[in-house]
Amino acid sequence: MIFRSSLLLFLLCLFTSTTTLLAQSIVPIESYSVEARGNVRIEVNSTTDRYYALQARQNETSSIDKLPKSITKGQEGTTILTESLKALPESHYQVVEYSLVQPADQDRDGLDDISELEDRPTNSPLNAASQVKIIDGAVSVDSKETYETLSVVNSFIPWATFLNDQEYVKFAVADIFTDNPQIYFINSNTHYIHQDFYSEVGWSEMDFSGEIIFNPNIRSDNGSFGVYSFVYSFGYPEEFEVVQKTHELIARNMPYIENNLAYYITTFAEDDYFDEQDLYDDSRVSVVFENEIFEDVTYLPLNVAEGFGLLRALEPEETPGSKDIVLYESVPNFLPRVGGIITSFIQTPLSHVNLRAIQDGVPNAFIRDPLSDPVIAGLIDKFIYYRVALDRYEIREATQAEVDAWFEDLRPTEEQVPIRNLDYKDILPLDDINFSMSDGFGAKCTNVATMRSFGFPEGVIPDGYGVPFHFYNEFMLHNNFYEQIQQLIEGSDFKNDREFREEALSDLRKEIRAAEMPQWMLDELESMHRAFPEGTAVRCRSSTNNEDLPGFSGAGLYTSKTQHLDEGHISKSIKQVYASMWNLRAFEERDFYRIDHLIAAMGVLCHPNYEEEIANGVGVTLDPIYGTVFTHYINTQVGENLVTNPEANSIPEEIILERLAFLGDRIVRFSNLVGENELIMTEEYRDELRGYMGTIHDEFGILYEAQGEEDFGMDIEYKITSEDRLIIKQARPWVSFWTALSSTVSTLDQTIDVSIYPNPFADQFIIQLGEIYERLVITDLKGQTMESIEMVQEESITIEASTWSNGPYFIIGLQEDGSPQVLGKVVKN
Repeated sequence: MIFRSSLLLFLLCLFTSTTTLLAQSIVPIESYSVEARGNVRIEVNSTTDRYYALQARQNETSSIDKLPKSITKGQEGTTILTESLKALPESHYQVVEYSLVQPADQDRDGLDDISELEDRPTNSPLNAASQVKIIDGAVSVDSKETYETLSVVNSFIPWATFLNDQEYVKFAVADIFTDNPQIYFINSNTHYIHQDFYSEVGWSEMDFSGEIIFNPNIRSDNGSFGVYSFVYSFGYPEEFEVVQKTHELIARNMPYIENNLAYYITTFAEDDYFDEQDLYDDSRVSVVFENEIFEDVTYLPLNVAEGFGLLRALEPEETPGSKDIVLYESVPNFLPRVGGIITSFIQTPLSHVNLRAIQDGVPNAFIRDPLSDPVIAGLIDKFIYYRVALDRYEIREATQAEVDAWFEDLRPTEEQVPIRNLDYKDILPLDDINFSMSDGFGAKCTNVATMRSFGFPEGVIPDGYGVPFHFYNEFMLHNNFYEQIQQLIEGSDFKNDREFREEALSDLRKEIRAAEMPQWMLDELESMHRAFPEGTAVRCRSSTNNEDLPGFSGAGLYTSKTQHLDEGHISKSIKQVYASMWNLRAFEERDFYRIDHLIAAMGVLCHPNYEEEIANGVGVTLDPIYGTVFTHYINTQVGENLVTNPEANSIPEEIILERLAFLGDRIVRFSNLVGENELIMTEEYRDELRGYMGTIHDEFGILYEAQGEEDFGMDIEYKITSEDRLIIKQARPWVSFWTALSSTVSTLDQTIDVSIYPNPFADQFIIQLGEIYERLVITDLKGQTMESIEMVQEESITIEASTWSNGPYFIIGLQEDGSPQVLGKVVKN
């Protein structure tokens, strides 16, 4: 019986295989020509019971692509076949004939070619992607009308200014290096960012994403005006092989276009293009350059704002002042607070220059060849008024009185005197430091110490010591630096001459680094140093009383140093950290915010140094970029390449991390320093970080009395160490929180009608609801689902949790639109 079944199965497979072979055959090309628009025109003998697939190879040495370029139903007598791209030589093409009765499934998605051909744009015979509703997108753009249904025009897109005022459709690609790639054309009216679409269709991964732009004013290769050009997300470059495959895939599934599809090369991607230009020249991939598209554009707003200041044309290495409106021809490596920004290059929207402009609320714009404008050229080194609007900019000469009045309005009305508690006189282990001691050790130190009490596994938060402000104060008194600084900053040259001020502060820092410490201080620092395990390099990190103040984050102003094993007494690194209090950018930012320089104090956080780490990252416990809710936002880069100050052309991994793991994280973009579709933050790391970030957000929300405040979030820095360990190295309030801080708002919406008891519980607890939710979900700190109940309608629900681990759990109600609402927290003892 087994033998007989096997024989029948063999014969069935043989019959199926034979039928498939008979259903298709290569047919001769009767005529070949190239139409006026550059498309191929191939004629074959045909019948109405057949359909025809146009296949091609890219060059003389390559094989025929398994996925056709186009599919056409047969006509009686002859049939004309074409494709959307520039014609290849006749020898590159072949035509395959199939039966309409037994159609093939060439994209292997489970639907036959003809069914999909007749159901575009819902389906496509040349796209393995599953069908979607047009409200979400399409798998084929079969007409200009479909493109317009999916397209959108926005005037201000901060992360991709090259899309401003352009008609575009988002796209996303998966399996691009297989014989059956997938592409989705996203309804960009419905989904503002790609990740919203992925969540809708349940697509967790993609190879590449971007936009297809239609510009009616560019002349295409076919000689007419109107070009569709595709660009990868954020304008970042991809290798030629990727570009070519994307080019072919889009063309297959936009059958109405006629040799007017091109690759859009942003200024950011130009170098990569020129490195592979020979490959492009030998292909049929047309290109358009951002600079060419914007050739007639003389102005592009990056941050809409206005301001006053001194107009200065600077080189990237020059340091501007806080009242300068700077004009750059190339990107500076660092930009402190300035009064405004003009660049003669089109900026990358997520560049640190533009992010700094957004953070400080100052005007920033691209102005083509600004010094050719006699108005701008004539105002260099003069005071000006500068306004950036969406449609124009305005520059005029201003008086010093106007400038001074403007900055006086921006500055705090009163002097800010940071609290300096000198009563903490001893170096303390972090476990002996708590949140309330920030006035004596600095917020950076106490926040790290506080996180050690959150119950995280050993090693997640560094162990170490805090050196209090008392040590800095005694060091400064011992060397009479306070009196020296007072005389220095009161001098007219120091106040009025920036070059003098920069040189004077440089000399001061040298003196601090060379100064003596009292012997008792040397002894206590040495004792702390010896307490670290033998062979430990110690990281000494600035922790001042003039960071994380309302309206003044102080991030990046001061310097941290590593005491390496061969550098002797640790006082060397401590003095280097102390000296950084007096660098120019720190002094000028404190001065702008009216912070008392002589009350400013430096504490030092000391912990083991991490070397050769696998990855570095920054995250915010809310989403400040895309505005998604109940999420965290993280940026990660490989190795020691910092996200906050990356190397040139280094693209970090960007992820929207859901607080509820079962909702699925949104991969915004991959790093360009790892393999294709490879994630630095794997699911295991994300789940671990998800739990930490949720706890950090909630616990610090209580400590900062910001429970339930929409703008509250914690800005964290994390690493994956060389031992493959995720650690949190820093946490500070996200800058926008300070503008909306309120101590009167509770963590939970008090209008929610819910009761949870007993709380804490031992084996089970009861939830009483006054509202109906689509689903009730209970998660642990990592966001892992412990219980999920569909269509919650019961007034009273008993949760059996005897096997759960001790600790806190969140109760979330999912509303009809899928949005989560935190109903409460319950703790198992």
